[in-house]
Amino acid sequence: MSPEPIPKHIEKGAVARAKARHEAALDAKADPDSVVARISAAAEAAGLKDRLTKDGVLLESKEKRYIDSLAKDEAKLTPPDGAKPISAFWSHGIEHPDAPKNYDGVPFLSQRFIAEEWAAQQNKANPGSAQTLETMQGGRELDNMFLWEPEVIEALGGADAGFGPGYAKAKWDEISATYGGLAEGRVNVFADTGNTRAVLYQKELGTLRGNKNVGLHNIHFVYEAPQSWPEVTRAEAGTNDVRAVAQFDNKDLPHYIDPQGFAADTPEARKAKIDSLLEGVAPAPAQAQAQAQPQAPAVKAAGQQAAPKGPAAPLWQMGFQQPQTVTRPKPSGPAPVAGSPGAPPLAPRPLATGMDGPA
Repeated sequence: MSPEPIPKHIEKGAVARAKARHEAALDAKADPDSVVARISAAAEAAGLKDRLTKDGVLLESKEKRYIDSLAKDEAKLTPPDGAKPISAFWSHGIEHPDAPKNYDGVPFLSQRFIAEEWAAQQNKANPGSAQTLETMQGGRELDNMFLWEPEVIEALGGADAGFGPGYAKAKWDEISATYGGLAEGRVNVFADTGNTRAVLYQKELGTLRGNKNVGLHNIHFVYEAPQSWPEVTRAEAGTNDVRAVAQFDNKDLPHYIDPQGFAADTPEARKAKIDSLLEGVAPAPAQAQAQAQPQAPAVKAAGQQAAPKGPAAPLWQMGFQQPQTVTRPKPSGPAPVAGSPGAPPLAPRPLATGMDGPA
């Protein structure tokens, strides 16, 4: 059974967003000094100055001080008073003929833009009802600093000024954790699973599980479990709860489930594996857990949440399955968390994938 396409009302806007972002990144690469000037202006407006030694040697630039503080600034990631938006998270992407090409020369549409278009359409119908990290003030600011571009990092002073190879990922990890810690109620995850090299798995899902206002049972994947899995694996290990904890790509890391091997196990062994996996994982708050719906492959779009707890009504009813995903070539710099042998590396944000630095 071939995957159904992205619904047209989401697809067109997502592709347009991807193209606009691609052009903005090209502009930043061509004129990185203008990006640095923006950061400098923001730092000065915040009252920050360079930190110097008594002899006038630079210890820390005002730009770095500002970026470091931005990644942990809860105020810039908090919805207006009274708003209870559905927070969306995303990871990876899909091959799409009209999307900008990735580093491997493949037209690639990040789930970021699908999530943003979903949020935009939700907000047209019900203002303030949906958000992604990049739609919040803090996320927009960090995104527009283009820290993944080597030209911008060099213009900021490079490693000598504290902007080493892992700096961009570290800042996105931090702001992702801040964003996830502020989520309330049911959240949407634009992915079919969490890959061990993705920030979705490394940072976001754990933050959401431990967030007392979200919890395990409020994490909902927009897409069904992969069609390539055996049916019994899709039914038993493809639930929201299991996918919010398990990983399916690296047998050498914790919480691994082999989709094929799982299906070959006895029912008793499968149950024991799932029980062991979920044991001790932070549950949803009592009220939210009571309201949580059974796993469904597709859920219906809803408006702003009425309360911090998860709504009883499902969120997303678009009737499509996850299209074939496309991984990205390995970025330069430090190696990401090791994947399984032969597994393709994932790319840096924002061109690949959720609260992700690398996809």
